[in-house]
Amino acid sequence: MSALRHVPAMKRAYVRPWPDSDVVLAQLEHRGEWGFLNICYEQHTEIAVPSGDRRLVAAVLELIANDAAVARKVRGLREGTLEWTFNCAPGHERDYDRALRRVVPLLLPRRVQDSLYPFQRSGTGFLLQRNRAVLADDMGLGKTVQVIAAIRRLYRARRLRTCLVAAPRTLIANWDAEFHRWAPELTVLGLDRLGGGFADSDWHRAAARAHAVLASYEDVRDLWRHLARQPPSLIVADEAHRLRKSDSQLSQAMRRLVTPRLWMLTGTPVERDAADLACLLSLLEPRLYSIDDDRLGLETMRARARPYLLRRTKESVLPELPTAVEHTVECEMLPAQRAAYNEAIRSLSSSGPGDFLALFGRLRTICDWEPVSGDSAKLDRASGLVQAAAARGRKTVVFSFTIDPLRQLSERLRRSGIGCQLLIGEQSLAVRERAIAKFKSDPECFALAASMRVGSEGLTLTEATQVVFINRWWNPSANAQAVDRVVRIGQTQPVDVHYLTCANTVEDRLQPMLDRKSLTFDELIDRLRHDRQLVADLLH
Repeated sequence: MSALRHVPAMKRAYVRPWPDSDVVLAQLEHRGEWGFLNICYEQHTEIAVPSGDRRLVAAVLELIANDAAVARKVRGLREGTLEWTFNCAPGHERDYDRALRRVVPLLLPRRVQDSLYPFQRSGTGFLLQRNRAVLADDMGLGKTVQVIAAIRRLYRARRLRTCLVAAPRTLIANWDAEFHRWAPELTVLGLDRLGGGFADSDWHRAAARAHAVLASYEDVRDLWRHLARQPPSLIVADEAHRLRKSDSQLSQAMRRLVTPRLWMLTGTPVERDAADLACLLSLLEPRLYSIDDDRLGLETMRARARPYLLRRTKESVLPELPTAVEHTVECEMLPAQRAAYNEAIRSLSSSGPGDFLALFGRLRTICDWEPVSGDSAKLDRASGLVQAAAARGRKTVVFSFTIDPLRQLSERLRRSGIGCQLLIGEQSLAVRERAIAKFKSDPECFALAASMRVGSEGLTLTEATQVVFINRWWNPSANAQAVDRVVRIGQTQPVDVHYLTCANTVEDRLQPMLDRKSLTFDELIDRLRHDRQLVADLLH
């Protein structure tokens, strides 16, 4: 117990914690970097309650309501003072007495101090001014940071009670780390940390303990009934392009969650497709828009989306960001690869048109790696690029949408004495986190061999200055999303991007066709199903 210090800068609040209880006086004082919250018994019961500083009133009532130990102390308080401390210095707001964890945003100064870029402050303001929004900045411009900055300000202003961040499971750890960095006073909890089966009380318990609850899309898909009974006051949907399929279980689950605020994040340029815009708008404002509105055309959908959508490109807001220099590297197949490839081509004459897709997949596998002999011109070249970069102290991220080449490359590099970490979907989340941390922090780890599915979303890998694609996803935006893991805020060096392709194969014939005709991969495959001559042109 300590004596109260009455100074003019002190904020006061009078509250009656329970209908039958005495009035207590709460006083909030800042001394240098530290803040002090004191609660004592108030003898002058004629004072109107609640009164005084509104944020302090809210903080005290929430502190007593959510902490049984504090409630017992306040009930028994007749003399003396209860006191708790917290750090107000920017970057040190995590230093506070444990009892204050849920209310410390209301005790800190209302004005937030953080080191955002001007365009990020603008994006934060855009979110704060809208209950429904899509933040669609280029990948690498810090959409996560802008959202966290907005959430932080909402809590400081007493405008937010509960928040749910829904994201791909592989990004949950990244959200947790970014909250710790950019909003250290906010408590964050993942639904997966609760353990056991999920029930209504679990969401209530998580929301009472944390300012932000992190959940994978799989959790949201399976648990929407529980969440719907007590909806969060804000839902953040990361990588929102995953919600574009309106008939998916995930999209339907998100539609059933009614929330005062819904913010969506995507680095995919959704404004280019009327169907994508219609789906996102129908999620944002289901009473105003329908998923069938794409029939109205792209220009109409763009006009409708404009009030909700903010998209900035790297060139427009960060012209000083280092450029990515792209190289297409042609590799001559090794003898065993070429023999296996030619044999697969000959098999086409005995197969029907419907077997083309299976053959196509087999040819691409052989281009990457011939499983019987283990020969691979691409892996030889990728290994050489990584070793050459390592000799200059540079790190490399190697991408592939199939797993076997990554395993083979990882083993080759380790045999050559080059530190390499593997990052693939079948690993547990903890293993993935350790792999990423080692690549980023270990000066002797020069390569990260990552699957496109796991490594192309949500990660910041600016420690690397080289990117190698063993194979390319035929959707250009997916490849760009992978490159943007390295070319983003925090990157200070030029980045070399190498696309490996096998000469005189379906690979080097198909990519120019996609580029020239501006077709999506699905559109091209549909044409191949009905055009045998086009198939022959690709294969021979």
